[in-house]
Amino acid sequence: MRNFTFISVLALAASVTATLDPADTNTKGKYPSKPSCSPVKTSKAIQAAECSHNTRTGKQTFAIFTTDHQYDHVNGAPYGTCQAYNCEPGTAMTSSKDSWTFFWSNAGESKGEGVGCIKDPNTGVCGCENSDGTFVPGASNCV
Repeated sequence: MRNFTFISVLALAASVTATLDPADTNTKGKYPSKPSCSPVKTSKAIQAAECSHNTRTGKQTFAIFTTDHQYDHVNGAPYGTCQAYNCEPGTAMTSSKDSWTFFWSNAGESKGEGVGCIKDPNTGVCGCENSDGTFVPGASNCV
């Protein structure tokens, strides 16, 4: 029953519309403490890689990922909540071992999306996800 519940959660999360557009920079272990707006979109039970590879809003500037440890044993972990923003993150950052911030600018501490590929939760095979939520194993050109 546990696998069925998890797959149901993943199916729900996969229904979120997203566009393949990997983050330019990232900061692991910190999140903006005073963004100049509220999140535009919140997606739960998704991989950090999904949060870092896909934009969820039309003008996304950054996304904060927070790990949900109940999924630590699943292929593609970490899983958690991704909050997507359309505003400036501000300069104040708060440390949190369970947070990872992805930027679609040069605002992060490290270059690139930072997390590696999006993985099939059942097989662990790398791939990408089309904007309709369909996972394509082995692909890197999703739309």
